[in-house]
Amino acid sequence: MFRCNATLQGQDNSAIKAYSCHRFSANESLPPGQLMNVTSLSQLPPPDVPCDSGWDYDYDTLFSTLTSEHDWVCDEAWRPYLVVTAFWVGNTIGSWIFGTISDVYGRRPTILLIALVYGVAGVASVFVSDFYGFLALRTLVGSAHHTLSHLPFVLVVEYCGMDSRVVPLLTIMMTYTTASILAPSLAWLVWDWRILALLSSTPILLVLLMYRWIPESSSWLITRGRTQLATKQLETVAKINKRTLPGEKVNQLVSEGGDKSDEAAGEVASQSVIQVVRYRHLRNSILLVLLVWMLGCMCYYGHCQNTAHLGSNMFTSYLLGAAVEIPSWSAPWLINRLGRRLPLTVLFLLSGGASVLYALVPLDMEWLSLTLALVGRSTITGAYYITLQYGPEVFPTVVRGQGVALAETLGGVAIFLSPSIVYLGEILTTLPLLVFGGLSVIGGAATLFLPETNGVVLPQTLPQAERFCHRAARPFCRSKIEEETEMEAAT
Repeated sequence: MFRCNATLQGQDNSAIKAYSCHRFSANESLPPGQLMNVTSLSQLPPPDVPCDSGWDYDYDTLFSTLTSEHDWVCDEAWRPYLVVTAFWVGNTIGSWIFGTISDVYGRRPTILLIALVYGVAGVASVFVSDFYGFLALRTLVGSAHHTLSHLPFVLVVEYCGMDSRVVPLLTIMMTYTTASILAPSLAWLVWDWRILALLSSTPILLVLLMYRWIPESSSWLITRGRTQLATKQLETVAKINKRTLPGEKVNQLVSEGGDKSDEAAGEVASQSVIQVVRYRHLRNSILLVLLVWMLGCMCYYGHCQNTAHLGSNMFTSYLLGAAVEIPSWSAPWLINRLGRRLPLTVLFLLSGGASVLYALVPLDMEWLSLTLALVGRSTITGAYYITLQYGPEVFPTVVRGQGVALAETLGGVAIFLSPSIVYLGEILTTLPLLVFGGLSVIGGAATLFLPETNGVVLPQTLPQAERFCHRAARPFCRSKIEEETEMEAAT
């Protein structure tokens, strides 16, 4: 909160506060004798003089920020909004660029590049005072924002078997929620935006020290014909886990994707996610995945942004909103037993129902309204994270990085649009959650037509993925990739 640093004195010598961006010109608008009789703002003409004495900021509820330090308010209020916009535009562009790089050059070097971009740009932005320099650095930070966590997630998933693919999901959910709970507590403790920015940027540079222990994706290596290195990677993983890698398993992996000539490997390496348009069933499934991904991102981040408006204290509201995500940690357990499709559909519909009911509850029933809003937040959190698990599993290995990058790009667009929906609360308080509720219902309906990926081997090639999705052209139908893999190996 801020106000113009100018006041008038009323008849009883009490201060009459000025407006935020303008001050009163009472000395010019009212005769001197009448000025002493002013006791309220309603007796004064509308403020029409731009604030030229600086601004007073309320530091009781929020610490100093770059906005308050440079007075990015009133006529300069566009600056912080442009910074936020640039961040998400960078996220949209960076997701596609880094995703494509990960498919061409591998997951491992891309993770290193992302960590360098995020860490260096994040630290540098703390020490830059020029607005456009700060804007450029925040755009770079945004370009690595989502891929920084999602690409390592994809890498780990590609190393997991059918029964353990949900473990990375649970890990990323727990770390996200824990970080969201610690963030407002840490902000309250340090009470300095520069220290907070450094604490959120510097830890990622530890990846430089851990890089030698990060393995390349064995699935990616196999699709590139680099089977010897893939076998070596798998043997290293087995040794660390104190397991023995069966020779027949290695031979199976090589026969499925590795016995390729250099020309064939180069052809696979040049494949693009755009080529999926030639495969009808795969194309339809991917279009649905992209739709569900966008709706999940838009509704989840929209709920997060709207949570801050549910209470008078921003720190408490943010902390409470993060804490209600803890029940969603049960999502990995659910999708491991019930499949991906059914839990995702149910969570989307529950979030939609709670959000719509919130819009219908009278405003004076505060506790019921708050409960419904938090139920909507908790259930959409589970839906969002299941989408992160579900989406990459539908894409075949040869274009999985590009596919996830495309999903991240469209998700970035959806996230960019979500504040506009939250802003509808200025018109009607319940309108944002009503919109998010309707979008969640659409997401739940679209999920019914996705292929079930629980308990099946993930497809590696485009033809495999096409056959995998063929039997899932209608709701509740399962497809067994094992049968298709055996057919492909036999031919």
